[in-house]
Amino acid sequence: MTQPRKYEAISDDLDTAPDIYETPDLTDDTSTLPASSAPRPSSAGSSYEDASEGELGSGISRTRLHPDRAREQFFSNSVDAREVDFSDRVSTKRKSYRTSSRRRRKGEADDEDGEFSDEDESFEKKLARLRREVEDVKAEYDQRNQGEELAEGAQGNGASTGGGTDNIAQLSRMLDELHRAHRDRARSNAPLAERLGRDFDAVKVTDQTSSASQDTSTKHTKFTIEYAPNYEQSHALAKAADLDSRLALLEKYIGRSASSVPGAEDTNLAKPILPALESLEQQLTTLSTSSPFSLDAIARKVHEALQEAERLDDLRKQSRSSTQESAARGGSGRGGPSRPDSSGNQDGEESSDQGSKINALYGTLPTIENLAPLLPSVLDRLHTLRAVHVNAARASESLDAVEARQQEVAEDIRRWREGLEKVEQAMKGGEGVMAGNLKAIEGWVKGLEDRMKRIDQ
Repeated sequence: MTQPRKYEAISDDLDTAPDIYETPDLTDDTSTLPASSAPRPSSAGSSYEDASEGELGSGISRTRLHPDRAREQFFSNSVDAREVDFSDRVSTKRKSYRTSSRRRRKGEADDEDGEFSDEDESFEKKLARLRREVEDVKAEYDQRNQGEELAEGAQGNGASTGGGTDNIAQLSRMLDELHRAHRDRARSNAPLAERLGRDFDAVKVTDQTSSASQDTSTKHTKFTIEYAPNYEQSHALAKAADLDSRLALLEKYIGRSASSVPGAEDTNLAKPILPALESLEQQLTTLSTSSPFSLDAIARKVHEALQEAERLDDLRKQSRSSTQESAARGGSGRGGPSRPDSSGNQDGEESSDQGSKINALYGTLPTIENLAPLLPSVLDRLHTLRAVHVNAARASESLDAVEARQQEVAEDIRRWREGLEKVEQAMKGGEGVMAGNLKAIEGWVKGLEDRMKRIDQ
């Protein structure tokens, strides 16, 4: 039995021939590159404006481009992107930039050097521009008013409105007041600016240095991701330097005296205010409470201190000479067989150790001498900071006590208020009772009067 064919239901007109795809042969004048859309360079003998109908009909536009007109579309826009950080750092505070635009006046189309934004104008330029515009409005209003008067005269109607004149006069007065106020403010601020300039001459170099560093940091911004183990230390040093500069500026504004530390003038050190006040107080106390006997006692003490210093100097010289002699003796008696020579060797070793220590100390003397001018000021600063911290702790304790006292007073006030409210309620209740009693007594009195009248009748 034969099986039915699979495609019997398909009509006989189906094309069963194989599909053949042919590509045309390449020729020399045929290019497979896409047509370029770039404009051709202009030549001296060709003009794109005089395009023929054949070129326009072929779909190619050869009209001239006008970059000046295209540029004029963006002259009125101004974008202020100063101090704006476009990075994606998480720690950076987002700050958007501002855009502003204004319509250009007639006659500014070809002026490329003019100002295209109101934000770049100064106060004086804005006033001058507003005055010019007000004058233009006045002239235009006068011309329009003359035309309206002529038209109304022709129609026989003499009514005219003065609202525009009043508005223009009000604008003129406002501009005059602004100009006068700005001029008076400039005159009044001149002495203050001069005085402030004299006061801040000392810190001008610091401000310039900080501004220059800020400018360089804004101009040359670099982002580096690296491991820096000494970042915290440098950050702490920067904080300490900032605190030191702030303390020096505060002391300068308070009005401290010049530093009395030797060598401080060379290192540009600043003496803190608290030690200066303490020394000044001690000097004033000495001057106010001194007597000839006390001055003599102080002079004797100073003389004794000088003698002790001289004695110490002599002892130091003697000890130096003795160490040198012992070292020389140990070198000459070296190699002896006797027992005292061994003890001498021990003494020589001890003296050599002491000599090495003394030499090490003498080696550090230049460093100590260089640091000597710095130590008093550093100690004064440390004492000042300790006093500031102590005062801050006391102030915080006193503030806590004041806050606690305020809470107690607030609680007492609340209790007094509650008591006063209760007393007021009791007084109101007593007033109501008294009013009722008065009414009852009045009724009784009226009844007695009526009875007395009846008895009299």
